[in-house]
Amino acid sequence: MRAVAFVAVVALACRRAPTPAAPDARATPPATLSVQGAPSVPDDPTRAYRAVEVRGGATIRGRVRWQGPLPRPEALVVPPHSDPGHCGAQQPLEPLTVAPDGGVLGAVVSLRIAQGVTARLAPVTIDQRRCRYEPRVASITVGAELRFTNNDPEVFHNVHAYYGVDGADPWFNEASPTGVTIARRVERAGVLRLVCDSGHTWMVAYVHAFNHPYHTVTDGTGAYAIPDVPPGVYELTMWHEGWTRRDRAGDPRPAFVEHVTQSQPVTVNGDEVTADFALGATGR
Repeated sequence: MRAVAFVAVVALACRRAPTPAAPDARATPPATLSVQGAPSVPDDPTRAYRAVEVRGGATIRGRVRWQGPLPRPEALVVPPHSDPGHCGAQQPLEPLTVAPDGGVLGAVVSLRIAQGVTARLAPVTIDQRRCRYEPRVASITVGAELRFTNNDPEVFHNVHAYYGVDGADPWFNEASPTGVTIARRVERAGVLRLVCDSGHTWMVAYVHAFNHPYHTVTDGTGAYAIPDVPPGVYELTMWHEGWTRRDRAGDPRPAFVEHVTQSQPVTVNGDEVTADFALGATGR
């Protein structure tokens, strides 16, 4: 099965510039459902969420693992106009990061849920460092602040943000000089795609925005945990950006358009629940 696969201000050419002043532990078997052509929105944006008191909430935890041979790593040659002196002669293309034991970094895991604990609207920061977005994948609750920093000395970036993954619905496009923080409050659920279209064509990141707090991103070991889940039966979903390169004619930006979405039911009854996902030759 094949992998399933923000209003413009100004776009600046990346260039050197003076640095501005800083302004039963019940186990659920691995998912087997891979959705081809699944929508890029991680949850229904119209779904209302109600904060309630949760007693006896459980934690859903697990891992996303890679199975089978790993794809060969790719790299993109940095052209002369794209700051190779700072960014390096090559930039790795990083849609898939796998730990030695198979854990997959950067998979978004979330619940479909109508009510639960009050969301803590913690800000999320994405840094521009080594001419890459770090982290590459994040999740956030609608109403929280999304912040962007630039720690690449004397290099201008720009943050060009879109709703969705196809670049058809812009959110904002703003210059991002060294030492300056850009902040935007997220007001809409769905996938946000970030690029730097001012010379660093390899820079891309995804931020998943949810109407509820039951979401997370796997760490470097492929592990995740979603706490305070009230008793009930839910759909648990995992999203990964995909690893198969699908460049588009006339577009110099490398694209990985076959996003992977898997879902499985989980039953929460006050115990800790374990639910794993598998990617790769046998899990996509």
